[in-house]
Amino acid sequence: MSKFREIRCQNINNVIVGNLNINSLSSKHDDLKMLISGNFDIFIITETKLDNTFPSSQFFIEGFSPPYRLDRNRNGGGIMIFVREDIPSKLLTKHVFPDDIEGLFLEINFRKTKWLLYGTYHPPSQCDQYFFDNVDKALDVYIGYENLLLVGDFNAQEGETIFDTFLYQHELKAINKQPTCYKNVDNPSCVDIFLTNKPKLFFKSESLFTGLSDCHKLVLTVFKTTFSKSKQKEITYRDYKDFNAEEFNQDLSANLCEANIESYRSFENIFLNTLGNHAPTKKKLLRANHAPYVTKKMRKAIMKRSYLEKDYFKKKTTASLKKYKQQKNFCSRLYKKERKSFYNNLDPSVVSDNKTFWKNIQPFFSEKRKVGNKITLVQESQIISDDKLVSEEINSFFKDAASSIDIAENFYLKDKSNAADPIDRLIDEYKNHPSILTIKSKMENTTQFSFKETSLLEIENEIKDLDPKKAITFQNIPPKILKLSINTCSSSLQKLFNNCLLTGEFPVELKWADITPIFKKGDPTLSSNYRPISVLPLISKIFERLMQNQLIQYFDDFLSPYLCGYRKRFSAQHAMVSLIEKWKNILDKNGYGGGVLMDLSKAFDTLNHDLLIAKLHAYGLSRTSLKLLKSYLSNRFQRTKINSSFSSWSELALGVPQGSVLGPLLFNIYINDLFYITNQTEVCNYADDTTFHACDLDLQNLIRRLEHDSIIAVEWFESNYMKLNQDKCHLIISGHKHEAMFVNINEHQIWESREQKLLGIVLENTLKFENHLSTQCKKAGQKLSALIRISKFLNFNQKRTLMKAFIEGQFGYCPLLWMFSGKTSNNRINKLHERALRVVYSDYNSTFDDLLRRDGSVSIHDRNIRILATELFKVKNNLSNHIMNDIFELRNLNYNIRSQSDFLSKQVNTVNYGLKSLKYLGPKIWNFVPFDIRESQSLHEFRRKIKLWVPENCPCPICRVYIHNLGYI
Repeated sequence: MSKFREIRCQNINNVIVGNLNINSLSSKHDDLKMLISGNFDIFIITETKLDNTFPSSQFFIEGFSPPYRLDRNRNGGGIMIFVREDIPSKLLTKHVFPDDIEGLFLEINFRKTKWLLYGTYHPPSQCDQYFFDNVDKALDVYIGYENLLLVGDFNAQEGETIFDTFLYQHELKAINKQPTCYKNVDNPSCVDIFLTNKPKLFFKSESLFTGLSDCHKLVLTVFKTTFSKSKQKEITYRDYKDFNAEEFNQDLSANLCEANIESYRSFENIFLNTLGNHAPTKKKLLRANHAPYVTKKMRKAIMKRSYLEKDYFKKKTTASLKKYKQQKNFCSRLYKKERKSFYNNLDPSVVSDNKTFWKNIQPFFSEKRKVGNKITLVQESQIISDDKLVSEEINSFFKDAASSIDIAENFYLKDKSNAADPIDRLIDEYKNHPSILTIKSKMENTTQFSFKETSLLEIENEIKDLDPKKAITFQNIPPKILKLSINTCSSSLQKLFNNCLLTGEFPVELKWADITPIFKKGDPTLSSNYRPISVLPLISKIFERLMQNQLIQYFDDFLSPYLCGYRKRFSAQHAMVSLIEKWKNILDKNGYGGGVLMDLSKAFDTLNHDLLIAKLHAYGLSRTSLKLLKSYLSNRFQRTKINSSFSSWSELALGVPQGSVLGPLLFNIYINDLFYITNQTEVCNYADDTTFHACDLDLQNLIRRLEHDSIIAVEWFESNYMKLNQDKCHLIISGHKHEAMFVNINEHQIWESREQKLLGIVLENTLKFENHLSTQCKKAGQKLSALIRISKFLNFNQKRTLMKAFIEGQFGYCPLLWMFSGKTSNNRINKLHERALRVVYSDYNSTFDDLLRRDGSVSIHDRNIRILATELFKVKNNLSNHIMNDIFELRNLNYNIRSQSDFLSKQVNTVNYGLKSLKYLGPKIWNFVPFDIRESQSLHEFRRKIKLWVPENCPCPICRVYIHNLGYI
């Protein structure tokens, strides 16, 4: 008992939960009483053989409520749950298990927090799938509980497929890892488990022998019920209570006319001063854990409750206690009302679109979000918690991240120049640089580019397209107010922008960025585990977009068709599809496909401004345009914001501006000539992810080709001031081999991997994507559990919209790659989809197909069939890109015949690489689409019609039906 008393003393303010599998309670009840009493707050006994002649009074333990019991002895089991009498608890009976499922649901209350406690015994003779399916449905019935604790003998452990699927579907984690069952002494198992969706609240888990059970250890855990209160935070906001748009525009127009605006600074000052008169800035204190549904009325009620609580403890009178309790109950009712009101008032359009869905819903269950109230760093054993000091430390790390990388100066690539003009000097210095020579060889007989003055209509269109919810720099021009004053401000902004083009000077004030640190992963006390999110002034994005529109029109003809990042009609999916389809094609011929995945260190942050200007000149930009872009890149400053504290300003000498509109396009232009120099491989590229890949019937020849172009690429990176992290470069080779392969790149040996993550997809050398989909299903299950917990606050339409957007968004990334991966993965996805529909309709008996018909929707696989058909329509009507046009070859027809295919079919040799390729299945699925849909006159019309089409008898491998003795049909 000394061990338990030690735990009890150390955690006197927290709750200790125990679990023991014991077969004969009647012979050991006295020892069990002694064990439970004084040592545990909650105790669960499973697999208990209860003798009906055993006196019921023996079940009672002093200090505990009457035990919750489940007697089902025909399976050799029974369950008893003891809860300390001062802990509010009740048995839940909303869901009734079948007679052969042993489990009890309890509601436990700890310091205003409700927990759903489930005690269970899963007989080893019972089907695992049957048991977990029933528990799965029961948990969906009790979706109102945000805190889950499942305890008992599950006769299953992590690593088993069915059990792991159950865990990730409900966002559960086993918090005890030590073996608990010693039936096989040589191979003990961990089948007596604590499962919870809040593992961070549990800080001590152990398993001990007690002598009460024949082969099971007693399992116990401790979780916190007390937490330190966070400090309040101060925020600055604009008070629009008395704001009048008409009066504001009248004053702003008068002030702008009177000042005769010549610079952006004067425009900004006038705008903000006028706005300050109509909507002054104010400050207020908020609770550190302030939730979005906490309204002003609710905050006042909480403040009054706190006042009455202090008053009661001061006076200790009956009247003060009554007032305090009345206000406390009022706050509880108001909390439920306001929270439900918040979710019910969500705009359905916010969650109906996949892109906006993640912005608005992800903060409720994602760890990768903006830092909340506090960041604490540890630097050289010193703890830094002051917001000002933390912002300085993180800003220093962000500023030095690029300069700390060891990048060669490459003086031998630069010529000397005595030119006085900065632009002329840069052009002369890099005139013989390899990249400049390569670009010029491709740019013969091209016209020169110059920025053109913008019209008033263009300015107004850009202002109209602004997102009013977009973040802005601290106390800058708000987008919603700029949109309200579009007629007042557009002419001034037109004049300012055209003046930039004339002088070649980008406004200095538009180059100052506020940085918000976002925690990535790992140790939160290290600056290196945060990444910067940059916010620029609003007008900067308007000016940049006007410049970008003109640059894109000029550069679209020069950019490589395999450069897929940040371009219209291109995506990461297209970059990956090009690689995968080429590999499948060669593997179908018993050949080999391989690729070298290159990892660049801080590629966007190390981009050399001088070389970029020289490249832009080689592409044909005029001197005035070059001057403007050099001004845009130079003299940029940033500061880091933590809560209401800011770091000092620091200058950025390298890289394209983060959070900018022009940055991605300039990066594409910078790396575009890399595609010119590779001749034995092709490049799979998206942003700074670059993979050189090739196909060959001979393995050794494939290795030679990969090595050849990889060495050329390494030289290109070095000459272009980019740092290749060779330790993080990887090799993947698909095809039958007898031994592992490697490539030598500049005396650095890279061995092949079985799988690697490329552009967010787990790429396996088998090209089956099973591991990728397994990971996605696990993440989806965890997030779905979180969504289910907030669904109780939503009405039916919002719940349906939310679940639909979640399912489509979770499995909407690169579906053309994995849509034919296999039946097992497809069944996992359908299981998640089915669970979401059950929650929406509170229907736990209908089949998946019945739920889909009731919902008027289709499965994820059928949705992917629609997506593939849409891509084929784009190819047929010349609306797609070069990559998709290469995969799907159009048949040359002078006339239309209903039975004639629009695409050439492909002969294949294998199932995995031939029959499951897009090149083979695409034409078959296109012929499967109804003729009237295929002949739509526009993409808009096609998309409207395809949404109403439900694929039936699809020819793909997943939809084929297997009949015994006949095979697949």
